Amino acid sequence: MSSALLTRMHRAADLATRHILTTQRDNGSWLAVPDPRITETALCTLALARSPIPGAARAAERGRAWLATAAPQRHHPVAQAVETALLSLALDTGEAVDVGHPAFADRAFSARARLLQVVALHTARPTRGGAGPAALRARLAAAVAAPERLKRWTQVELWSAHALVEIHFGDRMSARRAARMIADQQSPSGDFFANPVTTALAALALQAAAPGTAATRRCAEHLLAGQLPDGTWRFVTSDVWDTALTLRVFQGAAAFDHHGLPAAVAFLAAAQNPDGGWPYRSGVESDNDTTAAALIALAGASGAPGTVIRAGLRHLAGQQTPDGLWRTWQSAGDPPVDDVIAHVVTALDRHSGRHRIPLAAARDWLTGRRAEQGRWHAGWYQGPAYATAEVLPALDAAAHEGGHPAARALAETRNPDGGWPVETGGPSTPATTGLALAALERGGVLDDAHWLPGLEYLVDTQCADGTWPGVPLMYGPRPLLAHFPTQNHALAAEGLFAGLRRLHAAAGAAAPAHGAD
Repeated sequence: MSSALLTRMHRAADLATRHILTTQRDNGSWLAVPDPRITETALCTLALARSPIPGAARAAERGRAWLATAAPQRHHPVAQAVETALLSLALDTGEAVDVGHPAFADRAFSARARLLQVVALHTARPTRGGAGPAALRARLAAAVAAPERLKRWTQVELWSAHALVEIHFGDRMSARRAARMIADQQSPSGDFFANPVTTALAALALQAAAPGTAATRRCAEHLLAGQLPDGTWRFVTSDVWDTALTLRVFQGAAAFDHHGLPAAVAFLAAAQNPDGGWPYRSGVESDNDTTAAALIALAGASGAPGTVIRAGLRHLAGQQTPDGLWRTWQSAGDPPVDDVIAHVVTALDRHSGRHRIPLAAARDWLTGRRAEQGRWHAGWYQGPAYATAEVLPALDAAAHEGGHPAARALAETRNPDGGWPVETGGPSTPATTGLALAALERGGVLDDAHWLPGLEYLVDTQCADGTWPGVPLMYGPRPLLAHFPTQNHALAAEGLFAGLRRLHAAAGAAAPAHGAD
């Protein structure tokens, strides 16, 4: 390796660290507004187009102006169908809403079909595929009456759908009951869990079932105030997740440890919920993925209170299912996914002296998942690079001579430009290249033929301000993708720091303090 590349890598790492320090918020966290997409803007536009409050009609016009040039996501048939339908509904093109794709039968995506069918019914738009209005009504009534625990925002979306369908069938009493349940979950500022999708659906339901009420007015006013200058609304922000990820990547850089780490640790400690878990964003319920990520980030971090760590471990112990696994959410029907299980196992490994939680079943499950699927699939980020990088720390990668087979397989998907694609055969991106290099480090693949082109790619694609260009990578709500600049930055930088550790080790020098996850 040339000294010129090493010099450029150190400079790139310094630039990346400087950027992350300049974007840290006063409370110690990181938070970035995601890029715009059709889903949020179309739903908020639909809600305001039906609101009588001053300024709503103009806001809807601005939303439609942005939507007129927007293109649906096409990486997954359900994502494409959802955004195509919402675009048509918001622009009032009159086309039938198509929910006939077989992928909608997947339990994880059936709620997306329900959303489209309900909005189509409310706006008198024909549909293709899916249940008819009577069957949709029966299913919603049964779901509302079921005792299953749901995420709070999912419950509001369910009540909203129920209210809209009951209005369609003329049962205003049932719709008003649902509207009261919705209003009980509204924040003082008028939103629902800071989620524009949930808030827009609630606005449609409240306008139809409880017109003129304070809850209806506050909801519309919140949507009106939340529109950005470009006419869009954006997906939820995730300050707790973003901060945990940033800590995991940048902890060990001298400037970060001195200037950024103490406030970040204090923020994570303060963000812990009373149940001991962490939410993906401040103010919502705990999830096991963010709880595990926070515990990984706090492992070995100076200033991490022991009481906070112990409470987090107790929370994960209480969330373990009878088969030895963990869901993402504390809700019925949520399936275990590879990255969440791996994060929990890794977090518990990092704090192994403080608990007696059995992990053998979870490790066996992760091993079996790769055998069944041919690779790991993450529930929260697209592509094999993230899944491989996040699962390997939960397993004994060092047991494989020449590197873990999953890391070797990932290495072979590198593009001729030196970077790695989100999915094999696609264009390279800095975030997936950073993740791929982290996976090679964690999987024990040390071949410079893979490392050096990847590092060259990261250095070459870095912007003057220390950031990297990005693409939508995080799922939410699945299978839609969102691009969060803070996450993109951390994931690209992760590969750069992995490369510095690798090259210093190969040169026989003392490695930087960055610990590999």
